[in-house]
Amino acid sequence: MTVESFAAALEKVVRRQRPSAAQMREAEFEFHHVIKPAWNLAAGHPGIQLCVHPSPPRAKCSGGCQVAAGHRHRRRGCPDCWRDSKAWSIVRAYGLSHTFDLVAHDARKRSMAVEVKWLSYKGGRSPNGEFQRFVGQCTLAAARHTAVLGICCIRGQRAKTLTIDEKALEQRMEKTLNDKLGRIGVRLVVLGTGVR
Repeated sequence: MTVESFAAALEKVVRRQRPSAAQMREAEFEFHHVIKPAWNLAAGHPGIQLCVHPSPPRAKCSGGCQVAAGHRHRRRGCPDCWRDSKAWSIVRAYGLSHTFDLVAHDARKRSMAVEVKWLSYKGGRSPNGEFQRFVGQCTLAAARHTAVLGICCIRGQRAKTLTIDEKALEQRMEKTLNDKLGRIGVRLVVLGTGVR
């Protein structure tokens, strides 16, 4: 499996999910709705080497990371794999280093990055600035990675109800944005909880 087809398969899995508004933390959303599905998907595709940031219990790959290239012996969140992934996954631009929430590469060393955000409407205010930063992070990832998946969940909803015409315009704009970002290898998945 190529990293591009892995990214497409992960996008399909993530799009089917409906996160709960009861989740309050980005780490919880990231783990349950992105990392676990990605890890399970990678288990069926040993040519994909997936790396995610360390989390408890911080177990290391059986026999070392290079020996554990087959998914069966790898450990999700292995601190050594995460550290070693920096050599091929960090985007260095404008004197800054940019990292991402999940990275993977295939047997040809073509890579993908996944950026995850959990945003909320607060006090009637929409998270416009945070969303713009999220899109910017995804665009930066495209400088190095063949495929980029930006996964964002927006908790709550705007106070204003959209008319049918406004909803149609919004859908066309989302398609246009994804088409344009798709030209540089970026796909956005924006989910919503729909509850305030």
